[in-house]
Amino acid sequence: MNKDLLSQLSADDQPVASTLRSAAEDMQVSSAFQWDLETQLMEKYKAKSEPVQGWTTKIIPALGWVVLVVGIVVLLNQTIRSVAPPQPPAAGVTSVPDISFEAKVQGGNICEGPLALAHNFSVYLTNQDKTGFEMLDEQKTIGELRSFAWSPDGRQLAIVGNTTGRGNIYLTNSTGNLLQPVLTNSELGYLIGTSWSQDGKLLLMWSVQNNKVVYLLNANRIGFLERDLPVQIFETPQFTPGHESIMFYGADSSLGDGLLQTMLNSSRTTMISDLVEDEGSFAWSPDGLRLVYIEMDRSLGEANLVAYKVDTGDKVVIASIPIAKGSGSSIPSSANLSWSPDGKTLVFDFGKGMTDRAIYLVSADGMGLVKVADSAHAPAISADGKCLAFIRDKQVFLLDLTSVSATSTIGTPVLLADLPPGRSIAGFQLDKLQWRPGRP
Repeated sequence: MNKDLLSQLSADDQPVASTLRSAAEDMQVSSAFQWDLETQLMEKYKAKSEPVQGWTTKIIPALGWVVLVVGIVVLLNQTIRSVAPPQPPAAGVTSVPDISFEAKVQGGNICEGPLALAHNFSVYLTNQDKTGFEMLDEQKTIGELRSFAWSPDGRQLAIVGNTTGRGNIYLTNSTGNLLQPVLTNSELGYLIGTSWSQDGKLLLMWSVQNNKVVYLLNANRIGFLERDLPVQIFETPQFTPGHESIMFYGADSSLGDGLLQTMLNSSRTTMISDLVEDEGSFAWSPDGLRLVYIEMDRSLGEANLVAYKVDTGDKVVIASIPIAKGSGSSIPSSANLSWSPDGKTLVFDFGKGMTDRAIYLVSADGMGLVKVADSAHAPAISADGKCLAFIRDKQVFLLDLTSVSATSTIGTPVLLADLPPGRSIAGFQLDKLQWRPGRP
């Protein structure tokens, strides 16, 4: 405020006006603002100086000054807020940036442990940060890879291969650093696959050369048993809980073909379902209380996912997929049926060929069937249940499962890596992905 104008005010009004002048200077407000302030002050002062009558004329000037002062303070406060830089967070308080799903996977925060891959007769494990695959058998000692299977505790990976028609069995640790032969260049013929007992003490194998024989190997590599069966095996058998019997897709001369169960000691065989037609179309729950399998009901035009409860004997259809009636040999097939480790979800792929296959997630309680990927196969759920790995268009992808439900929108999968070339070209049906169970 101009000093000449200030001097024109009465002695009673000069302290207030002087205070406002100092505040304006401290706040470095614009000249235009100061000029407007001075004009309003002088007008108020002139109005106050005119002679008036009554007690109301005495209080009005004071109220005017109060209103003016309050308005100026509010205006200055708003000006300060508009030009002041943003304040840093208080000491001890830090903001946590969002971490992407891909970064969590590569940092080992979720989906821990290696992912094993079988492709083009070769076997691989993911590298430490899950940005690619490393071949386990660069020296080709395993021969032509046919199958692999993680032990239930995740400490060993059993690998089955063949050299000139003779089977080889190797075990390696969870990092793939130690490849140890168990059986090499055997007389068992061309070995097809292997599976573990639920306690991790037995390995089971079978040969296409004699598909009525299974071989039992102790995991400590002491003892090798051969069992002749009265049935034909069409896919790698799995142990039932308790290990007294095995289940497989096969054929019996009197029962027909379908999902069979055979006792290892007596060879007694029973039919579980004559509508099971595909490899990898049945799986035991982690707790061993439920068996789930896929039936191809051509008469109804449905592929049904059936859950069988061991304790009660109850069977219930928990999901269905329509199939074309009368499609004959072109009927779709199912494969790679498996459970999530918590026993709440199942996954499988379904379709006629590699390009028209789709991957489905199913709630074990029958509350939802979700298609999560088109033109994809070989699904596998990680040990923590947060990642779904699958193959599509010669690449391996990972999908975040933490927000997938029957009503949610499926997110965009993250590319893990391109498929490595392998030894030679094999059918996509031999592609396999499997996460290491648990922790080493």
